Amino acid sequence: MNNEEILKILKQYISVEDISIDKIPNIDLYMDQVTTFIEDNLKGYKRNEEQKIITKTMINNYTKDKILTSPNKKKYNKNHLILLILIYHLKSNLSINDIGLILKDKEDNIQDIYSKFLEYKKISDNEFYNKIESDLNSIKEKEDTAIMLFLLNLINEVNQRKYLAEKIIDLYFKN
Repeated sequence: MNNEEILKILKQYISVEDISIDKIPNIDLYMDQVTTFIEDNLKGYKRNEEQKIITKTMINNYTKDKILTSPNKKKYNKNHLILLILIYHLKSNLSINDIGLILKDKEDNIQDIYSKFLEYKKISDNEFYNKIESDLNSIKEKEDTAIMLFLLNLINEVNQRKYLAEKIIDLYFKN
């Protein structure tokens, strides 16, 4: 197993520049402008070129499900953009229903929440990199077994974190 190659992939992921509050437009945008802005700024997270970060259909569904408030005269404001960015970060691990529970009624202080999220994310990214580097260095099995064990451990960690996140949602966000 090539540890340097895996760490390079992880470094590429954690070096994707997040969209800071000051980079989010203060003017209202139409749907096409929203999708272009998000696609352009989050493209570093894509697994491959075909993957879509956000689509018009997704945005319409988030609005229909009341995760996102309706646009004002077909224009989306800065808070809408922040919510869409957060939805992107949540949607691969949580159901739309759970995302709605988490983000419900948070629009008034979403900019503060988002700024703090970016701070925590940077710290978490660095801690994760260091942990993975340590994990890779401790694996002594032969190549194919090492890769399989490493992947199983990664998936187990994802499952643990997802389980805990869902239980916290059940405990604190469900009525």
